[in-house]
Formats: sequence, C-alpha cells, structure tokens
Amino acid sequence: MKNLLFSAATLIFLLSNCIPSNAQITATWKGNKPGQATEWNCAANWVEGRVPNEFSQVVIPAGAAFYPVIKDGVEPVDALLIESGATLTLQQGGRLTILNETGRFGGVSVLGAIKNNGILEIINQRNRIFAFAHK
Repeated sequence: MKNLLFSAATLIFLLSNCIPSNAQITATWKGNKPGQATEWNCAANWVEGRVPNEFSQVVIPAGAAFYPVIKDGVEPVDALLIESGATLTLQQGGRLTILNETGRFGGVSVLGAIKNNGILEIINQRNRIFAFAHK
C-alpha cells in the first residue's frame, strides 16, 4: 500500500511539473480606465487585470466605449481577434507583433478595423515575418 501511495504521489508530482507554467490565456479588452481609457499597457483596461503578453490570445470585442491605442512598442502576443465593430489603433511609433505560435484565430482575425500608423508585425507558423507599416 505504501508503494502505491508513493507511486501515485510521484506520478502527480511529475505530471504537474510537465504542464507549462505559462499556459495560453485569453486577454479581453474592456477599456474605460479613467485617464487611460485607450491605453493598451494599462492592466485595468483588460478583463483579466493584466496586460497581454506572448502567451495571450487577445480579443478586442465589439461594443466597448473605448478601443485600444498602441502608442509605442508593446509585448508581443500570440494571437489577435478584432470583432466586427471594434477597432485597434497603432499610432506613429506604435508596434505590435503577433507570434502566431498556437495558430488560434489564424494568428490574426480582423472582423472590425485596424488603423495602422505604426508597425503591425505578423509571424506565420513557418517563421516568415510579414510587417505592415504606415508610409
């Protein structure tokens, strides 16, 4: 019986350490933080209370009072979905990189709009980089 308990505990320990600690998460925009209503890098503007990072699948939903504006470089994200009626703005000097490591949303799905006066960089699953820059 002791061997069975030890084996079960060992198995649980090993399995728990095999699960990545940086699991993919969804980051959903809500905006509307007073004084920073459109600031991408403001954690209070995200439903989850944290700014998206390389493990995030970002969703910009329709119906928000304010939509995100990227004024400078931000952390790369895994994927981006902009719902119909929603907008993402990259100002001059703004840069967003989509890593597309999971393939979720096809990397980028735009049903709304992107106003790009900066650089939007998309990396596909074959590590090819596509950059869309305002001229």
